[in-house]
Amino acid sequence: MEPRLVGRAVELEELVGRLDEALGGRAGLVLVSGEPGIGKTRLVAELGRLAAARAVPVLWGGCTDEDGAPAFWPWRRILRAWLATASPERVGTLLAGRRGDLARIAPELGPAAPTDGPEQRFALFDTVAGFLTDLAAPTGLVLVLDDVQWADPASRALLTHLARETADARLLMVATYRTAELAGTWLPGAVRLELAGLDEPDVATALADRLGRAPSAGMVATVTRRTRGNPFFVGELGRAWTSDPDASRVPAAVRDVVRRRLARLPDAARALLDVAAVIGREPDLALVAGAAGVTAGDLLDLLRPAVDDGLLERPPGRPGLRFGHDLVRETLLVELAPADRARIHLAAVGVLEPAAGDPDVLPELAHHALAALPLGDAGAACGWTCGAARLATAQLAYEEAARLYGRAQAVGAAVLVPAERIELLLDTARAQALAHDVPAAIGTCTEAAELARRTGDHAALGRAALGMPEVSEAEWLVTVQGWCTEALRGLPGTDSPLRARLLAQLAHCRVLAADRPGMLAASEESLAMAERLDDSSSLVSALRSRQLVFSDADGNAARLVLGGRMLAVAERSGSASDAMWGHLWRFDALLQAGRVAEAEAEVDLLEPIVVALRQPMARLHLLRSRVALAFGRGRFTEAAQLNDESIALALDGGHQGAAATGRSLRFTLAALTGGDPGDVSWFLGNPALEQPFTGLSRASYAQMLVASGRAAEARRWYEGLPGPGSPRIPAFMGMTVEVVRAQLAADLGDAGTAGTCHRLLLPYADLHAVGGAGAITTSGSMHLYLGMAALAAGRPDAAVRHLRTAVTVNDAAGLAPFAALARYRLATALRAGGRALDEAAALAAAAGATADRLGMAPLRAQVDAMASDDGGPLSRREAEIAELVGRGLTNRQIAAAAHISERTVETHVQHVLAKLGFSGRSQIAAWVATRRQ
Repeated sequence: MEPRLVGRAVELEELVGRLDEALGGRAGLVLVSGEPGIGKTRLVAELGRLAAARAVPVLWGGCTDEDGAPAFWPWRRILRAWLATASPERVGTLLAGRRGDLARIAPELGPAAPTDGPEQRFALFDTVAGFLTDLAAPTGLVLVLDDVQWADPASRALLTHLARETADARLLMVATYRTAELAGTWLPGAVRLELAGLDEPDVATALADRLGRAPSAGMVATVTRRTRGNPFFVGELGRAWTSDPDASRVPAAVRDVVRRRLARLPDAARALLDVAAVIGREPDLALVAGAAGVTAGDLLDLLRPAVDDGLLERPPGRPGLRFGHDLVRETLLVELAPADRARIHLAAVGVLEPAAGDPDVLPELAHHALAALPLGDAGAACGWTCGAARLATAQLAYEEAARLYGRAQAVGAAVLVPAERIELLLDTARAQALAHDVPAAIGTCTEAAELARRTGDHAALGRAALGMPEVSEAEWLVTVQGWCTEALRGLPGTDSPLRARLLAQLAHCRVLAADRPGMLAASEESLAMAERLDDSSSLVSALRSRQLVFSDADGNAARLVLGGRMLAVAERSGSASDAMWGHLWRFDALLQAGRVAEAEAEVDLLEPIVVALRQPMARLHLLRSRVALAFGRGRFTEAAQLNDESIALALDGGHQGAAATGRSLRFTLAALTGGDPGDVSWFLGNPALEQPFTGLSRASYAQMLVASGRAAEARRWYEGLPGPGSPRIPAFMGMTVEVVRAQLAADLGDAGTAGTCHRLLLPYADLHAVGGAGAITTSGSMHLYLGMAALAAGRPDAAVRHLRTAVTVNDAAGLAPFAALARYRLATALRAGGRALDEAAALAAAAGATADRLGMAPLRAQVDAMASDDGGPLSRREAEIAELVGRGLTNRQIAAAAHISERTVETHVQHVLAKLGFSGRSQIAAWVATRRQ
């Protein structure tokens, strides 16, 4: 009989409450954590007993730390548990239309659905969510995932998806994990129960149950001290106390207690436990029998003493045996010599090898073959491990695939020929890229390319160059450009998909080098060859290279056409990835054309595609598009939050270039809002800043310095930019660099450069200030910056015309921040000409109102400096703020009264102090009082 649950009444009540909520249609996820032996599984088992008493099914999916477990192992066990109890009619109903997807998790369901790239991962997760929702509908359902610290990443990702997507299901999910082995932050929003040790009264109760009598106070104190209330340790010491008068001298290391129990077993049972421990925590008894050389019937008889002693137990609701606790198995493994463990693994290989073609057997076979080395066949072990990795890829468990390929590389180094090693490296890199480990994938591609070059395998070198087509890190592109050139020289000059894709990649590699002629020639040749071949993968690569070629302002219309062409390709291929690129290109082009509403509609179409792809890089593109729209609309807090999320995502995957782009945007946000740009140590002193492709970061930093009143410092960064219209600036950022340069030239009084910027930007007057490849901002109508440049260059009439147009265009597009900036600059131009002063004042007031509403503190300060009312030392707004300070109001109270932000109030107060030569608020109050007299 299982001992009663002691000391967990509060936790059990919480779980039962969550079950009640789930049965009412409010799904939940509870994470139960604690150290080994603390009673996590026992607590959840008690919940399962109470749920079963209410006719609520409970399905268990234990995880394992064995390498041989396939991806989605706990979910496979859950499906198997359901299949073992469900009626054939119920199985047929719930699996209708889902069998192909669910077969990725449980191959026994039949052939898996065809794989079509990473977008299938979301489809699989969504299928599981729908299946479990339907399964839970009639009676409710409890799912238990035990020991998720051992779950593969794909299994945890599926659990996360279910927690988010089954909110209305009658479903309660409970996951247990060891606190020290898995951070509790991996699934935000879940209910967490952290189990602590039992106190002395509960230890006394547990010992009384074990001893059949009340323990002495000294025994309770000793056991509590030595076990810190861990229920498993308490039980083991209590067990020892009943059989050993000297148990009070048992050391704190409970493994000694386990060793004593093992020593009491017959030799045959002890030897079989060694085999079982090597096979796994819940070992396959047929595999144990085969590896030990005994019959299945004899095995159970020989293990009966271990079962009677509680070292092994029968798992609830399913056949077989498992270890009573992980520490029992761990003790066995520690005691077993490495050579003996290897021999047991090799014996398991002998049992499993005849079924090597079974996908259900392959991962376990690979595990035992690897663990048996140096015994056994290294080549066979490598082959089986690669097969297991391919299976994991087909299951969309990319992290597991990358790990397995890595193991295969280590084993295969001495037995594979170079061509085989290259293919293994490229398979590994693909899995690493899909798992969003960009630095690792780059390193593996590099290793494959170096081996291909040493062996003169130009086709393999070409495949290595194509291993990371979406990565645009500067150093990587330089490296890959060399591989492309070398591979193309060595390949036959005839048309081939590989040659077409290499030409497209070559064009991509030249994007940061600003080699437009080279990009144009390579992309044209690639596109023509892809069309002759009628090869879809080549055509997609060629179209992507063409998009980069036309990423400058001159290519706006061409990019819109290319986006439509890519969407047509996606319609034929059914590829969500192709559709994503089509919508992204149209978004950039439409935003740059000033068609903001249409661009926003493209992002709305893009979002479900990105969700379906379930790829970090796709998510990054969506986030940046959303940032651009929020930034342009003046939703600066939202833009900052989305931008921070994109930076974190880029850094997580090792995309340093993408992270730098997001960090640079913090400078632009700070320039507009007066906010804090955060840590700038990544920027200052960075040697890469001397490269032309960093021009936008340098310009944005200077822009922020100007806005914060540090003009002299800004000038140094401004003067270090590549010259106006420099061909060294990459095409996709050329417009945005010149736009910021025009603004800096105006603010720093550089009339010559302002005139040059006006000439360069004038052909694009009808466009908006948006980058041409991956837009992350829109800074409104080009007329705003043409007006600023014209005014600085001494052409006020032209400035007024441009700025009036900028006000109209930005208002119509809903770009409020840039409409306000245009009004302020127009007011400046009118005042400079000494005309329409009333209009100038009205424009400035309107700009100031928008600045207050959106939190644009620098613009508010500029407006106030302009709007001096009586020639006194303070502007009208500053005088208003001084009056409120004089009343004794805090910055927060002033902000509420004036309908502005606290940060803007702080800026005004500092200006007042500086203009009046005061050092504190009390002096302002005294000055205000004097003015009233």
